Amino acid sequence: MTRMPARAATAASGLALILTAASAALAIAAIVWLALSWGAQLPDSWGFRGYPIIHAIGFTAVGAIVALRRPANAIGWLLLGAGFISAIGAFGLEYGVYAIVGAWVGSWTWVIFIAGILPLVLLLFPDGRLLSARWRLVGWIAGLAVLATAAFMAFNSGPLQLASYANNPFTPLPDWLITPLAGIGVGLDVPVMGGACWSLVLRFRRSSGIEREQIKWLAFSAVPLAVAGLASAVLPDKLGQVLFVFLLLSVPIAIGVAVLRYRLYDIDVLINRTLVYSTLSAALIATYVGTIILVGAVLRSFTSGSELAVAVSTLATLALVQPLRRRIQGAVDRRFYRSRYDAARTLDVFSARLRDEVDLDAVRADLVDAVQRTVQPTHASVWLR
Repeated sequence: MTRMPARAATAASGLALILTAASAALAIAAIVWLALSWGAQLPDSWGFRGYPIIHAIGFTAVGAIVALRRPANAIGWLLLGAGFISAIGAFGLEYGVYAIVGAWVGSWTWVIFIAGILPLVLLLFPDGRLLSARWRLVGWIAGLAVLATAAFMAFNSGPLQLASYANNPFTPLPDWLITPLAGIGVGLDVPVMGGACWSLVLRFRRSSGIEREQIKWLAFSAVPLAVAGLASAVLPDKLGQVLFVFLLLSVPIAIGVAVLRYRLYDIDVLINRTLVYSTLSAALIATYVGTIILVGAVLRSFTSGSELAVAVSTLATLALVQPLRRRIQGAVDRRFYRSRYDAARTLDVFSARLRDEVDLDAVRADLVDAVQRTVQPTHASVWLR
C-alpha cells in the first residue's frame, strides 16, 4: 500500500474536508431551492427532480471516507470529485427553476461525471494506478471526449438539454463548429468507455487474491443497474428513472467496500445467494403462473371461478420452495463453485463411512484423505495418544 508523507497526507485530508464541505453546502442549497420551488409547474422532460442531490450525497460520502483513509489512492478522489460535480449540477438545476444560468450549468456538467470520471474509475480501480503506461492514452482521449461533449451541450443553440422550457442563453460558437463537436464527443465516448471496461477485464484476468475480490465487487454492482435498465423498458418513464437513480448508488458503495476491504470476501457468498434466489424466484413465478393456467383450463368445465386454480397454484408453489432451492443451490455450486462442491461431497462420503467403520487405522487413513481432498495442505498427519 502506497503511503504519503505526513505533510502531504495532512494537506490531502484538508482538501478532502474542503471538497466534502463544499459538496454538502451545495447539496443543502439545492434542497432549499427544491423545497421553495416544489409547486412549480415543469414539463415532463424535467424528469425526477432531486436526483443529482442523491448522487452528490452518496458519491461524496463514500469518496470522503476513502480519500481520508487512503489519500494516496486516486479512487477516493475521483468519487469525491463525482460527488462535488453532482452537487454543482444539483444546485444549478434546482436554482434553474428561477435562474436560467443555473439551468445552463446543470445541463452540461453531468457530462464530466458520466463521460470523464466513470471511465477513469474503471481505468484506475482498485489501486488507483493504470494497468500500464499505455492506458494513459485512453485517459487523454476521455478528457478530449469530455471537452467536446461538454462544449456541444453548453453552447448548442435551442432548448437546454435538461431544462427544455428555456433556450440556451450562451451560444458563442457558430453552428458549423457545434455540429462537429457533437460528432467528436459521441464518437470518442463509446470507445473510451469500451476501453476502460476492457482494462478492467484484463486486470481481472491477471489478478489474484485481494485484487480479484475487489474487482468482483465492482462487477457485481453493475447487476442492479442491468436490472434497472431492463425494468425501465416496461415501467413508466419516471418510475424507471427513480429506480435507476437509486440503484446507481450501488456503484460507489461497492467501490468503497472494495477499496477499504471491509468484508471483502463476502462477495462470493453474495454472488452465490443472488444466483440461487434469483433463479428460484423465476422458477417459482413460472410454476405459479403455469399451474394457474393449467388448472384453470382443466377445471373450466366444472367451475366458473378461478379461486380453486389460485389455491392449487399457491400450495404447489409453497411445496416446491425447499426442494427447488436445494436443487438450484447444488447446480450453482457444481457449475460456479466446483471446489467447494467437491469438498462438501468428500465430507459427506467421509461421514457416511465413519458411521460404519470400526478399524481405527482405517478411520485415520480416511480422515487424512478427506483433509487432503478438501483443505489440500502441503502435509497432513494424525497423531493419536
